[in-house]
Amino acid sequence: MFFCSTTFEVFGIAFRIMKRSILGLMYLIQGMRHVGIDVDARLADMGILADALDPSSIIADEIEWDILQYISQDISPEQGLVIGQHYALAGYGPFLMLLVTSDTLHNALLNGVRFQQLTHLFGSLQLNIEKDLIHLHYQPIDLNTHLGQFRAQCEISGTYKFLQDIFKMMGLEIPDIQIELPFQIPREMELIKAYQQYYGLDVKFECQHASFILKNTQILNIKIPSADTLTYRVYEEKCLQDLNKLERSTHAKLTILEYVEEYLEMQNGVIPTMSETACALKIPERTLRHKLQQLQTSYKEIRERLIKQKALKFIEDSAYSIEQVAEMLGYSEPAAFNHAFKRWFGQSPRQYNRNH
Repeated sequence: MFFCSTTFEVFGIAFRIMKRSILGLMYLIQGMRHVGIDVDARLADMGILADALDPSSIIADEIEWDILQYISQDISPEQGLVIGQHYALAGYGPFLMLLVTSDTLHNALLNGVRFQQLTHLFGSLQLNIEKDLIHLHYQPIDLNTHLGQFRAQCEISGTYKFLQDIFKMMGLEIPDIQIELPFQIPREMELIKAYQQYYGLDVKFECQHASFILKNTQILNIKIPSADTLTYRVYEEKCLQDLNKLERSTHAKLTILEYVEEYLEMQNGVIPTMSETACALKIPERTLRHKLQQLQTSYKEIRERLIKQKALKFIEDSAYSIEQVAEMLGYSEPAAFNHAFKRWFGQSPRQYNRNH
């Protein structure tokens, strides 16, 4: 995939450029660390410091896909089975609170489908109720490439853990969940045992899509102990705002300027060099410089504009001291940040705070 030209493609299929929470990428990185993969070194090649990623930021599918393509080299797709087990609930904030304050399990599941774009899922989740069975179907975006298989393994494993954890958090008994997987049955018996140990002995392979099957529709009417109507309304509105924000930022394609801007926005306190960004783009540094010149800009201008925007954002947020803002923006000394801020806006950060 050589994405700087036009659209986001997977196996020859073009997709609209969607945006989503960066948490999915962060949890995948966390899982890779847990299984002993030196993912931080791979990220460093792209100018990314994992611990500096901003959990509140959003990321274009195209950018996330390319980061994954680089860091997943030489990793078997089946390792995603273990990596996904290290996904966690904690970062999902409003989405998580919406689920646990829903009145019934049925509505919680419907909300999970409704706001799936706020989760780690890259594909499509659907809820189907047939006879006495509850089916949560998940269709990964790509099962034809190495990266697509790896990503799907992580997502499905992570979703299974998410379901178990959310039942616990709701104060409900974890039901039996039968798993159907869209992967070829492994040849190695040890690998089959690993799947069975995690998903259960009745796990099925070579299915049309992934399915999480609950065998008693009566549980849909179970009242959730943590349900709260007022809190639910607050977090429903927050989830709607987050979803609308993502949908407004959807593009038919991502220009190289947009790519560079969004790539630099992912981290606090770390700005990749032009060379590192060119590595992520898979183009020579001189080509990146030339393309930006054609757009009447430069990497230096983009970098400084981004730092200025973040400086205002952090200064206006009273939760941060000036010393903390300086550190988050990569300044070694607050004095250097103060000097830069005054050069940009004609007043010091403290003066700006008093006037705004």
